[in-house]
Amino acid sequence: MPKGEDAIIRKKNKSMRKKMRSDSAKVSNRIAAIIAQKKRRQSGKRRMCQGMCFSLPTLEDPFNDKQINLDFKKKDKTTKTKKVWPSKEVSNLTENGSDASHNKRKVNRVHQLDRKNQEQKRARVEKESTQSDKENTEKLSVNVSKDEGCSSKFLISCLKTIQDTMHHREAFERGKPLFFDSWGFEFWRCYSSGKHVLETSGHATMEQIAWIGSSAVDTITKKEKEGVFFASPYLLFIVPSQEKATQVRAVCKPLKAFGIHTVSLHPGASIDHQIHGLKTCEPEFLICTPDRLLELVSRKAVDISGVCSLIIDGLESSSGDAHLDSIKSIQQHISVDPHTVAFCSGLTNASLAAVSSLLPTPMCRLSID
Repeated sequence: MPKGEDAIIRKKNKSMRKKMRSDSAKVSNRIAAIIAQKKRRQSGKRRMCQGMCFSLPTLEDPFNDKQINLDFKKKDKTTKTKKVWPSKEVSNLTENGSDASHNKRKVNRVHQLDRKNQEQKRARVEKESTQSDKENTEKLSVNVSKDEGCSSKFLISCLKTIQDTMHHREAFERGKPLFFDSWGFEFWRCYSSGKHVLETSGHATMEQIAWIGSSAVDTITKKEKEGVFFASPYLLFIVPSQEKATQVRAVCKPLKAFGIHTVSLHPGASIDHQIHGLKTCEPEFLICTPDRLLELVSRKAVDISGVCSLIIDGLESSSGDAHLDSIKSIQQHISVDPHTVAFCSGLTNASLAAVSSLLPTPMCRLSID
């Protein structure tokens, strides 16, 4: 065989061997890729060729091309479904008008939804606050029948204002809200039903004064809403001494936040100074000792004809007939029929009858004890 032919055959065999080596390298690289993809699947990292992670190559599909094509079809299908919606919106835009008008309508819908949500939230908050207030009122009216009603939220607000203002003083029992006072609620029941009250436990306490003043403020507010206004003082609190007048005024002073002005008249100040003060203000509450009040009435410095609530404190067996006569004289200057509350203690049967004569009927007796 010529030398040239051997060279050609060797060259041809060499190229064939090189081609076979390259084919075997491709197969091994593909198998290595399959193994790497399987490892990535086990570590939680998925790739586009995730179909190869679920099955091994077979003779019919040595490279898992069928599985890959299925995954691609699924991906294309989901992509098509996602692309359908924008196309529909575009068609709607073309049918309804321009993009600007559509955006404007969309913004209006958003504002309407926000307004509706705010209204619903406000109604829910008001409902929750009403329910909480109702629960507090129900706690107050445990022993009250349905036809007697419940104390108002404004009355509870007045009591809370008094207690919050005087928290630094040891005037009230700590940790006990005023609107849970049992005597106060019993008083409110009598007051709201129009019954006069005879309290036989002694002098008025701070809690009792707070309930009396708050109930009067509640009534004044209701009457003013109905268009009724008072030209003369609404509440007259008769006390036996200057010290008691100072105590009562301290409890009623926080009610100034509700527009209630309180003035105390007692022998501790000059009568001319008190007359001048009464000319410059129109108090809703008057706290007076009997003698000083009669002196001011005789000088026409104050008009008590329209007093609607009369509170008498310090009726004791030791007060004597002169004290009762002074109170009866004060009652004669009142032209209306005021709601009367009398605090007394240590009374005998005879003196109790005299005190009871100061209170019209119907009357109910209360006691802290």
